[in-house]
Amino acid sequence: MSELSEVLGAVMISLVHARRLADEETAAVAEYYKDNPLLEGMSLPRVRVPELTIDMPVTFEQHIPAKDAELDSPSNIHKALMEQFKQSLDDEDILSKTKSFQASFDKESKLALDKMSELQRAGGTRVTREALLRSIDDAFSKSLKKNVANKEIPFEKTQVVSKSIRHKLSQVALKSNSNPLSLVANATTSAVKESTNSANSVRLQITLREEGLEWATSSQDGKLKNRLQPE
Repeated sequence: MSELSEVLGAVMISLVHARRLADEETAAVAEYYKDNPLLEGMSLPRVRVPELTIDMPVTFEQHIPAKDAELDSPSNIHKALMEQFKQSLDDEDILSKTKSFQASFDKESKLALDKMSELQRAGGTRVTREALLRSIDDAFSKSLKKNVANKEIPFEKTQVVSKSIRHKLSQVALKSNSNPLSLVANATTSAVKESTNSANSVRLQITLREEGLEWATSSQDGKLKNRLQPE
């Protein structure tokens, strides 16, 4: 038994590899045509499957509910943030000039973390890593605006500090990641025949459409960049 997502993913992955195998054979045939005087002027055969419909019976064995991400404790996150904050200020050589800013961010970030933690405990809203990042960004901006002396600090330096804090928060924010809801399914033919009934079996009719990609090379700032784009 596997999750339904794994079953569907396996079908799509198989089609991708089928296309690869077909293209490899096409390349081999191209070499053969090139070396044969009677064939070199002919068009090269290439088989593509622009659309494929699969009718597949499956049985659903289990439903696994979704699990929201769990934040680490506010105290642990706050400690890691403040250590990174002061380290970044020191790296930018502005640690001694930002005493009031440090005290203000210490307070504002703790309030923001406590608020997000309370929201998660209440269960009224889903707390995400991005929501936490935005709350700390707001705390950072609010702390910076409260301290007039900090206007003398170059904008570039505060942006470097803010970026380092976001990076650190992404690393330490979550105690456990979220998991989407999932269905445990069985698509093995023999098992489906043996256990199928009207209560747990369905037929999935899946239509897959092929979209080709190709490499494109461009030059930017003297450097070559490769990217995949639609054919």
